[in-house]
Amino acid sequence: MIKKIWGFTLSEILIALAVIGVVAVLVLPQLVVGQKAAQSKAQFNTAYSLMAKALADMDSDDIDTDPSKYPTRTFYPVFKNYNRFVVDCGGSNTAANTDLCPTTSDYKNVTMTANSASTLLDDGAFVLNNGMMVAIENCKGCEYGANHNIWLVVDVNGKDKRPNVLGYDLFVFQVMKDGEVLPLGAAGTDIMFSEDPTKYCCDRRVNPGCSVGTSSYNGYTCAFFAATDEEYFKKLYRGH
Repeated sequence: MIKKIWGFTLSEILIALAVIGVVAVLVLPQLVVGQKAAQSKAQFNTAYSLMAKALADMDSDDIDTDPSKYPTRTFYPVFKNYNRFVVDCGGSNTAANTDLCPTTSDYKNVTMTANSASTLLDDGAFVLNNGMMVAIENCKGCEYGANHNIWLVVDVNGKDKRPNVLGYDLFVFQVMKDGEVLPLGAAGTDIMFSEDPTKYCCDRRVNPGCSVGTSSYNGYTCAFFAATDEEYFKKLYRGH
């Protein structure tokens, strides 16, 4: 008796491959977005934890963490020593010491037009051993409000990795009087930004219908939404 061997015809194989191709086209972009979002969220959480730990370590050593005790550009030399840094960018970043340090033309706001580095990254910076760049905005009585004194601005993937945009890989945290660190825009942080944080993280993906108050500051409060919205990074990268 001759046994029949059953198999797929060429047309059936081609149809199956076509179906697989369609599924891949539909699914792969979502997988890429999910992977990028998960990585960005992990980097953000790590940055937040490291800043909080450095301040806690200062407090443990009885080093004052009250921002009001630090005149302009005096917090950086103290704070950097409570971080595991590999590159010291110096106290003013108008001219970077190395390619890893920020300069005034490296970073953009959410609209990716206005330069952000000239005001946010000029009071000292250093690069951590994990590649993150930390810059200090240490200002008494500056334009952001009377209660503003110290912000910690973190590039969570380092300057040499893009996009170098506020709210994507650059985030702003504020040092509070009790030594706590909060994402800018949270209750208790500078009133200019905490009254309506959506104005300063105005991206249609994460805050639909928002209205930008001052475009040059767009992105300053995105750390608040990254910390409080579990879907923030998925929203941010979806369709981008």
